[in-house]
Amino acid sequence: MFIPDMFKLSDPEEIRGIVERNGFGYLITNAGDGAFPMITAVPMLLSDGVLYGHVARLNPHARLFDGAHATRALFSGPHAYISPTWYPNPEASVPTWNYIVAIAEGRPETVADSETVDWILSETARQYEGPEGWSPAATKPGFMEGMKRGIVAFRMPVDQMLGKAKLSQNKPVEVRTAVADRLTEAGEEALADVMRDGTAGA
Repeated sequence: MFIPDMFKLSDPEEIRGIVERNGFGYLITNAGDGAFPMITAVPMLLSDGVLYGHVARLNPHARLFDGAHATRALFSGPHAYISPTWYPNPEASVPTWNYIVAIAEGRPETVADSETVDWILSETARQYEGPEGWSPAATKPGFMEGMKRGIVAFRMPVDQMLGKAKLSQNKPVEVRTAVADRLTEAGEEALADVMRDGTAGA
């Protein structure tokens, strides 16, 4: 990923925050032999430097979870179109897009033990349902065991994490503030708040 120094995130905690708040990402694996990369959209969990998730057993991506295939997991934070009309000199400006993205790199491997698979499923549900919401334990006896036979869980120890926050840093502070105000008016509060705060993982 092309990351100019101006937009590069260097704080590991900030990058982890992007992943944790935007867990539905894209798993992109180099299939090798000149083939196109395999891409799967999937919710993932980051815990102690390891990404966890699961895909359908019929998904050919699962065959690449052997601990050898180079993989990137891409997570997109808030993003929005920026109009030239929001700048003081629109006649000398062009459209752009402000956004936040994080990438985790590693080599995923299949998770075989049932206890870890159960944790992945339960923790994924808890993250989006909340502690009082639905959980696999709420299903009737035997149901989840049948469902588990239809998935392949994976873990990916993270070798490197990258982060990029393109938030009009190339503009004066007063222009950035004006752009953030226009984003708020457009209903893009999350991106506007990040631009004002200056912390992409916030």
